[in-house]
This record gives sequence, structure tokens and C-alpha cells, in this order.
Amino acid sequence: MMRQLQEYNFFKQLSDLDFVEKIILYGSRARQDHRERSDIDIALVCPRAHERDWFTVLDIIEKADTLLKIDCVRFDGLPHDSSLRKSIEADGIIVYNKEP
Repeated sequence: MMRQLQEYNFFKQLSDLDFVEKIILYGSRARQDHRERSDIDIALVCPRAHERDWFTVLDIIEKADTLLKIDCVRFDGLPHDSSLRKSIEADGIIVYNKEP
């Protein structure tokens, strides 16, 4: 049985960060065509984050409570015309939103 993203400690740690406004799941897990060992692709929306804040994110990812690979990108740092951004906009699922 596969765990939901919200069940991982790293997800709670990321969502608790003041500067993280949204967490978007994208890639095969968002499209529901993943395998048991597929990586976890997440994009963070954090326009107020400083460079040192991103090191905090990376530290949380490094110490994540999973053996699965986690790919994490800063969504607001992606160029508007990038294929990755377009893919996230098309297939991404917002799994955390600080705003109600």
C-alpha cells in the first residue's frame, strides 16, 4: 500500500515553514500513472523565500522519512515559458495551500 503525501513527516515540515504558500504534487504521482517506487515530484510556491530559506527546504528533503527520491523545485523561480512550469500547471495538484 502506498502512503499519501500528507502522511510523510517531510510534508508536514515543509507545510509548517512560514514562507511556503503552496505545495504542488506533479509528475507521475499527480497523473496517477506512477509505480510503487516512482519518485515524488513537488513544486513549492514561496515567493517570499530567501536563499537561506531554500537551504532549509533542502535539509528537510535530505532527511525525509522515505527511501523514495524526492524532486523539489521552486515553482515561482521557473521561467513562465518553461516546459516544466507548463507541465506543473497542466497536471499539478495543490496538496497544501496556506490560504484557505
